[in-house]
Amino acid sequence: MTVKLSPQKVAKILRYYFRGLPQMKIAKKSGVDQSSISLYATRFKERVSEVGIIATGKEYGLMEEVDALRSLSVELHKAKLTVDEAKEGVKIIKAFMKLGISPAEHMTLVKVCKEINDQSFINAALKLAKIESDSNISYEEVVSGFQKMTSQLPVLEKQIENRNADLNSINDNLADKKQELASLGESLAKLKKLAEDTLAQKKQEISTKMEDAKVTEKEITEIAKLKTDLDKKGLDISTLVKLAKEV
Repeated sequence: MTVKLSPQKVAKILRYYFRGLPQMKIAKKSGVDQSSISLYATRFKERVSEVGIIATGKEYGLMEEVDALRSLSVELHKAKLTVDEAKEGVKIIKAFMKLGISPAEHMTLVKVCKEINDQSFINAALKLAKIESDSNISYEEVVSGFQKMTSQLPVLEKQIENRNADLNSINDNLADKKQELASLGESLAKLKKLAEDTLAQKKQEISTKMEDAKVTEKEITEIAKLKTDLDKKGLDISTLVKLAKEV
């Protein structure tokens, strides 16, 4: 016989119902017979048909459950999924989780499953097995090493960037030094030209003075030789002239 229940009791029963529990289990949890569970579930559905899900939810104190159902309906509509498709998706996700596969790895697993019958996939697997056998390095160690190298790439890229900056700085300094060297070369050429011109001018002046004094180059050479000989003996021309006058 169906027993009249309090609104709080009915709300509790319907919450279990919304969670998808079987009527037998709801009856056991609530301490009522199964026929009462069926009756109140039917009444709720009939009331929804009469006034709508939101009004019925307010009436039975189940707005939290109604809002959750509405949110779920909106998400399914956005994803273009039916309830049955969503159920199957949940089953697949649970199966993956039991295998220790995280949601982030689902698409990778699907891709592997698609490619597993490909001959190139089989050849790659055989090559990998041979590499593991020849090198005595497991796939996990290879992946770990690759991940480690990948994690170090930003640091290496930064180091390369710094080295390139240093190289550019050195090249700039080298260009400046080359410019300075070119400038010094030009200055040296000017000084050399000035020295040559001065030397030529002095030679011309000496030559003119020699002509004016009627002195030949031979006489200049002899005087120079004489001076050298006197220097060796600790004398100079003026002392020699003085001695000559005394004699």
